[in-house]
Amino acid sequence: MSYYLVLDIGTTNVKAFAYSDDVVIGTAEERINSLFPEPGWVEEDPAEALEKTLRVSERIIGRLGRPLGVSVTNQRSTTILWDRETGEPLYNMITWQDTRTARIVEYFSAKFIMKLGRAFGRMARMLIEIAPSLRRRPKISYMATLAAVRFGTNHSSMHIRWLMDNVEGVKAKIESGRAMFGTLDSWIAWNLTGKHVTDYTNASATGLYDPFSLRWSDTVLKVVEIPGRILPTPIANSQPPGTIVRGGLLEGLPLLAIIADQQASLYSAGVSEGTAKITNGTGAFIDINVGHTPMPGGLGVFPMIALKTVEKTLYLLEGIVQTVGSAFDWLVKIGLVDDVSELSETCLKYRDTGGVSCLPALAGLGTPYWNPEAKARFEGITLSTERGHIVAALVKGIALRCAEAIAALEEASGIHVDKITADGMASNCDALLQFIADATGKMVEKAENLNGSSRGAYLIAKANHEGEDPVNAWAPPSIQRRFTPSQQKI
Repeated sequence: MSYYLVLDIGTTNVKAFAYSDDVVIGTAEERINSLFPEPGWVEEDPAEALEKTLRVSERIIGRLGRPLGVSVTNQRSTTILWDRETGEPLYNMITWQDTRTARIVEYFSAKFIMKLGRAFGRMARMLIEIAPSLRRRPKISYMATLAAVRFGTNHSSMHIRWLMDNVEGVKAKIESGRAMFGTLDSWIAWNLTGKHVTDYTNASATGLYDPFSLRWSDTVLKVVEIPGRILPTPIANSQPPGTIVRGGLLEGLPLLAIIADQQASLYSAGVSEGTAKITNGTGAFIDINVGHTPMPGGLGVFPMIALKTVEKTLYLLEGIVQTVGSAFDWLVKIGLVDDVSELSETCLKYRDTGGVSCLPALAGLGTPYWNPEAKARFEGITLSTERGHIVAALVKGIALRCAEAIAALEEASGIHVDKITADGMASNCDALLQFIADATGKMVEKAENLNGSSRGAYLIAKANHEGEDPVNAWAPPSIQRRFTPSQQKI
């Protein structure tokens, strides 16, 4: 059977999907064990991630035979350092959830050059307020982004700096050129093909890359004192990384593409300017395709590369709502619902929340506030409040937070969004999608395939295998259900 093998390497699971004619004909999955050595630390074993990636691949191949090729999509910003000669990791990979770098984030963000950049950025923002069309000029857009520029605890730049300062032998190996850095895509690609590469979408999420000039940032590297020679070479999404030379049953197959998970999901939704998608997983990642010109970011609004082919570069702005699926799990944990499958029915029954409202900051506030210290709160609870009121208030609160993030992205980009494609497993909650439609006044389209990241990676792999440009070869997703804004107040 002719099919493409997509490896979706997430934070908690490694999944393999077999795609044939845009239909998933086989899946395999294994869980990755997260390690919590200290409060706020979140690590995983790179060797385990590789082993389980190979294992799920072999389960698919054992059932369906050899695929036409392999594609990789992955969770972003997780940092891995390994020895160039032995291939052994120098430490566990530090995931995007890890907050151990909070102090050094403050230290580096307070450096004079960063303060100077923010001052110039504020001036650029004033210019854009006077003449909004200036946001379409890359240099002005870049300067405006500096107004809110800070290092983040999820940035690979901060992870590498922490490893250099706290793990014996790492700094020496980096300075001698023996160490190699990569995000998960680089680690998998290197182990499969022997090539030290990444793609532009993953690079743009590291905090080390300048998406406005399409190169690693000399300024950031200088500020954090990281030598550029440890970094992988970015390749376009239309460029297959190479032939797999090690990896058991994968050997001899072409590695056709690598792309970051949120960008793969956005690509699955569309390639035209104004395409918007929301991936409801642990949190919500909301992305808008802003076209061929990068747009300025801001507080909680992140400019990145959406897709890079040899001839074209598409850009995005991203906003994040910190808790969605994790909030649903919390409702189960404390006994307000028995299972997340009950949420929609409960929300419909208690749409009038009896005066109860919720700020769902169970893991801080994301876009546009970006306050990791914020805490969740419920208001309006009385003796007449039922648990259904609390459940519906939380789901409504999440929808309102998504609406705020979407509004921030529209304001930053100057692009009006008409509809939003929803994927991710938490999008199984139809009530959430209806509330988002009501809160935004926009149509929300629930994708038939909620694994948008794997579908996007499949489409790119297929295009590369057939010698087509992925932008031209894009095909629209099947829609399971459309949620039209209602007249009911949320």
